[in-house]
Amino acid sequence: MTGKMRAIVKHHQGYGAQLQMVPVPTIQADEVLIKVKATSICGTDVHIYMRKDFE
Repeated sequence: MTGKMRAIVKHHQGYGAQLQMVPVPTIQADEVLIKVKATSICGTDVHIYMRKDFE
């Protein structure tokens, strides 16, 4: 599968994140790629969005 997909990306420390179009990852023979139809936000997502330090 080639093309683009939507992803929430946090590029720097500090408040916030961005919805961006990114390349669909290339997978290896022992990996699978799953197309997600729906998603939601959990408490951990909010914590990462709000925090100043991240890994």
